Amino acid sequence: MELTAVKTRLRSAVSWQPDTRKAAEELIEGLGDVDAAALMFFASPAIGGDPIAQALTRHFPAAAVIGCTTAGEFTERATGTGGVSAIALPRSLVRTAAAALADLDRGVDAGITAAVAQLERQLDRPLRDLDPDRYVGFVLIDGLHGDEERVNDLLGNAAPLLSFVGGSAGDDLAFTKTTVYADGTGHDHGAALLVLESDAPFRVIKSCSFEPVGRTLTITDADVPERIVWELDGRPAAQVYAEAVGCGIHDLGSTVFMSHPVGLMIDGKPWIRSPQQVVEGRGLKFYCQVLPQMQVELMRGTDLVAETRHDLRRAADDLGGHVAGAVMFNCILRRLEIDQKDLGDQFVDALADIPTAGFHTYGESWLGHINQTLTAVLFGAPRSTTD
Repeated sequence: MELTAVKTRLRSAVSWQPDTRKAAEELIEGLGDVDAAALMFFASPAIGGDPIAQALTRHFPAAAVIGCTTAGEFTERATGTGGVSAIALPRSLVRTAAAALADLDRGVDAGITAAVAQLERQLDRPLRDLDPDRYVGFVLIDGLHGDEERVNDLLGNAAPLLSFVGGSAGDDLAFTKTTVYADGTGHDHGAALLVLESDAPFRVIKSCSFEPVGRTLTITDADVPERIVWELDGRPAAQVYAEAVGCGIHDLGSTVFMSHPVGLMIDGKPWIRSPQQVVEGRGLKFYCQVLPQMQVELMRGTDLVAETRHDLRRAADDLGGHVAGAVMFNCILRRLEIDQKDLGDQFVDALADIPTAGFHTYGESWLGHINQTLTAVLFGAPRSTTD
C-alpha cells in the first residue's frame, strides 16, 4: 500500500550543529510555527541536553516537553551521532498531553508513584481509566541505573491497559551519565513520562531482525537484579552458550553476542535479551533481566532493514495508509550493526518519508524492557479527517 501524507502531520527536525545555541535555533526553525501539544527531543551529550530542553520549553510554553540524551539520533532524513532530533505533535492531532519527571534517587517505587500522581492530576483522571485506543504513553528512562524493569512493571500496574513505549537514555557509549528531561528539568537518575490523548489512530511497533536457530536454553541460576545468568541447563552459562553458538568461551565477545542474542518467545515472536559480557569466566551478564526457569531460544540475525521496512508497512496498512508521523526508539546494538554494514541510508529509506524523530537507545521499552529492537508509535490521520 502506498503511504498517504495527511494534512495534519507531525513536524520533525534535526541539527548537527556542535554549538548548542545554534542547534536549538536550528531545531526551532525546523519545527516551524506548529501549535504543539507535545514535543520530544533526543540530544547527544556532546550537544548538551539542558540548554536544548530549556530552549524548547521556552519557545513552546504550552507544550508538554520530554527528552533525553542519546547514543545517536535520527529522523526520516538522516541518522548520525553528535546531533539532536526533535518532533512536535500538533494540537490538531493531540487533544491533551501531560508530562512528569520521576525522581528515582529515593527509590523507583516512590518516584514512579509520585510521577503517576502528577500525570493524573494534569489529566484529571486515573491512568487506569484511560481508553487505550485514544491514549498512549511514552517513557524515557536513564540508561545506567538498571531500573527499566521496575519502571515498566510499575507503569503496568498503574495503567494495565495503556501502552508505554520508549527507550533508555544513552551517552554516546561513554557509560558515565545519561539524563532524561521533562518540561525543562533534567535528572540523571529518573524517568520522563508523557501521556497523550490522540485524535488519530495509532499503532505500536516492535521490530527485531532475529529468528530462532532451534536451540532452547533454560535459565537455571540467575542473579536477577544484576542481570547475570550463572547457569543454563544446569551448567555454567558461558560454557553452554558458547557450545550452542559453536565457539569457545574465549571467543565470546560483542560480535558473537550481537549476532546471537536469546529470545523469550511469546506468540511465536521473540522478545530479545542480549548478552553483554562474560562474568568470572562462567556467567553471562545481560543488558536486561532474565529470570530463573525462563526458557529462551538462541537467535540468529536476519535482514535489519527489510524487517524494519516490513513492520512499518504493516502498521501503516493497519492505519489505512494514512500516516501523520512516528516516534522511534532504536537499540544501540542495532545502530552498531547499521554502522558496521554501512546501512545508514537504507535504514533512513525504510522510514518511507514518514515524519519521524528517534534516537539510538541503551534499551527499549514496551510491555517490559527489551534489547536489539526498534519500538515505535506510528500515528495515522486525525479521525475527523477520515470519519
